[in-house]
Amino acid sequence: MENVRYFLSDEHKVDPNTSAILEQMAMVTGVVRPIVALPDLHFKYSYHTPTGVAVLSKSTIIPKFVNANCGMTFITTPFFKDDIDEEKLDGVFNYLRKKISVSTRLEPVISKRDLEDIVTKGAEWTFLREGLDPEDLKNFENEGDLFKGSGKSNDEIMSYVPQVCRDVGLLSLGVLGYGNHFIEMQVVNRIADKETAGLFGISEKQVCFMIHSDSRAFGQALIDFYSEKSKKLLGLQQAYKKIHYSVLASEKIPLFAKKGFDRLNFHLNRMKSTVYWKADKFTRKEKSEFGFFEAGSKEAEAYLMSTYCAINYGYANRAYLASLIRDALKEGLNEKDAEIHILHDGNHDSLQKENIDGEEYFAHRNGAARAMPASYYPNHPVFSKTGQPVLLPSSLGRPSFLCAAKKGCRESYYSTCHGAGRSMDRGEAREKFDAESMFSELEAANMKVYDYGKGKAQEESPGSFKNAEHVLKAMSDNDIAQPVAKMKPVAALKGWR
Repeated sequence: MENVRYFLSDEHKVDPNTSAILEQMAMVTGVVRPIVALPDLHFKYSYHTPTGVAVLSKSTIIPKFVNANCGMTFITTPFFKDDIDEEKLDGVFNYLRKKISVSTRLEPVISKRDLEDIVTKGAEWTFLREGLDPEDLKNFENEGDLFKGSGKSNDEIMSYVPQVCRDVGLLSLGVLGYGNHFIEMQVVNRIADKETAGLFGISEKQVCFMIHSDSRAFGQALIDFYSEKSKKLLGLQQAYKKIHYSVLASEKIPLFAKKGFDRLNFHLNRMKSTVYWKADKFTRKEKSEFGFFEAGSKEAEAYLMSTYCAINYGYANRAYLASLIRDALKEGLNEKDAEIHILHDGNHDSLQKENIDGEEYFAHRNGAARAMPASYYPNHPVFSKTGQPVLLPSSLGRPSFLCAAKKGCRESYYSTCHGAGRSMDRGEAREKFDAESMFSELEAANMKVYDYGKGKAQEESPGSFKNAEHVLKAMSDNDIAQPVAKMKPVAALKGWR
């Protein structure tokens, strides 16, 4: 039996070191072989395992196989390309930049009761508070709430959230995040599948949005709290992060000190990625040791439930960002009727228990989105005909794709790409590219970027990512997903400092 099942494009082959790590992952206790490597496969030197991987296990949970929750949202609007001029574009994105924080907030923006509702109800909390269309909840993965139907009480769920995480949770709503997180306005450039596009409510020149964000510091604090089996640097990294979260959540520390500490943390993270990249041999050796929790143990249950808490917060946060996009369109376009629809929201960094073809598994997805064909949605008015929407975001300034899951995704454990995937690590990109050239390239492509500062922007240079067309072809050739529409980027809100 093969240990790793690869779904790669001809243009992007796996390197020997990454292949060796995947082989080691496949041999961990409880793992169902083969594990799956998707077309956007790449190795981030500061992570334990390659990105673009899906792993099923029966009897174990392996913390190093996943990262803190992250995901994406696709939003349709009633507007078209000709409705947006440069002044209106500025109005929309300046509103978003004003309302959305790039990093953990310095003062609470929600109450303790709000936090409990977010953790226990997920996206539903946002829908009720912000007046989003309740019909769109069914378009969310897990309907935006992993605890729905679980029978668990609020007290039981919240028992998995320690106090420091609760404190940070009050500061994490409406936060976009750094790196490749974004809110991007796109225009439908070309329809590849007219029937599916019609069912999705998509037409040419229509204005849409993609969001890439997560549960921010709340989710990261939870994962770190329960991460005895995924320590980095002998646990020093987790110890530092606990100090970081405690500083941000403290009411006794003045705002200017929190701002300085947060900025220091940003630069330390960037420095860390460079160190890991240049110390490749050491870091990859460390990642070959994979501890695990036995299914049914108290440790496994606590880790899984805390992950669900983080995922629920991520659903709520992205829905909240979507509500701000609606408000920004009303403000920037001076339109009372700017009702948006969330076509899909799903994770691409997740751990959850799933019933796959009649069997129960722990599904570990690291940089891999879930992709379910039409047969998995017998009661959905649209997805029962089309399959689940699949998002393939590209690099900055280059076209992205809206796709639909197909029957071939069964072979990839109902998993698909989370994006184009990096062709080089952030540390290498910062040395190879310069920000000035990148912004010149974006300007030539009529792509506007709204940000919070230009620091380290070159790590997101388009040249540091794979060609999304190649990734799309690999998905299509394996019938994991088929393209529905090609999306041209217009403008993006980016989380630089």
